[in-house]
Amino acid sequence: MTKLLARPEPRVVVIDELRHVELEPGPGAGPWIQAAVNTVVLAGVSAGIYAVSKGGAWYAFGLPLVGALRGIVIAKDLSPFGRRVAMRIEPWGFVLDPEGKPEVLPWPRISQIRHRTVAVSEDSSVEMFFVEVDGRTYRAVCPASAPITVLPVAFAGYVAAAKKPVALDLDGAVSIEGTQATFAELLGRARRMLESPEGAAQLGMPAAGYRGVASRTPGHETASILRGALVGHRRAVDEGPLAAMLAAMLRTRELLSEVLTLCMSPSPFVAAVGKAAALRLGAAPMQPGAVEEVLPFLPVDEVRAIERFARGEDGG
Repeated sequence: MTKLLARPEPRVVVIDELRHVELEPGPGAGPWIQAAVNTVVLAGVSAGIYAVSKGGAWYAFGLPLVGALRGIVIAKDLSPFGRRVAMRIEPWGFVLDPEGKPEVLPWPRISQIRHRTVAVSEDSSVEMFFVEVDGRTYRAVCPASAPITVLPVAFAGYVAAAKKPVALDLDGAVSIEGTQATFAELLGRARRMLESPEGAAQLGMPAAGYRGVASRTPGHETASILRGALVGHRRAVDEGPLAAMLAAMLRTRELLSEVLTLCMSPSPFVAAVGKAAALRLGAAPMQPGAVEEVLPFLPVDEVRAIERFARGEDGG
């Protein structure tokens, strides 16, 4: 059994503003070319002033130097180093070049995220993001938005949540690495819990009948037991996905709001299971969103299996 934490940790969820944020590549060589052109023009003007003054206005040659330095500063702001590429921010990471050759970057794969607000004119600014992966830096921009600027600060928490092992029982005795969890294994565990006297007892459900068949009737404590696993982390593993599946299979609709919190988990697996459980409990489709939203971050067969669970077509 995994040791209980001294204080339960609140569940990490991604802010709603980070759902489907499109970023453009942003300025390329343009600002640098403009800086060079301005420097050449200023050099010509300086030469003209020097000639007219017959050498008296030698200080005019400081103009192109000042102009060049100013142009470099502006160009570095608008078009810093880093590969320009369109991106999309999802609750589970980044997708590079989403309309071309998409490269999916779950939170744990990203080394660092940096951000800065860049003024493009006196009246407007953009948010510029730098994503570091495997020693490479990618950059992109989007319209100014205060909420999404929290991403670099929240990033470490998203990585930790996405990597947290997924519990295969409510005691945390058995778990699997968060990025390696499979729905079939979790579903099998949920079924065995509901079908065994030990599992029923763990869930506070009525004891098995005289034929040894466990009842699927929630007990007085069942909702409370599952709620504790849904709202936070009592152990160093995530019991939420299993609890959400059990809540859906037991039709405990009073847990719907808690199940919905899983839908914005930084883990695509946890989020997909949360969406499916919420839909199975009768949530309006727009509340959890479609299970298919996580498709770039999970294998297709996993997503389809989770969708079948949402429709109650899993035999559970």
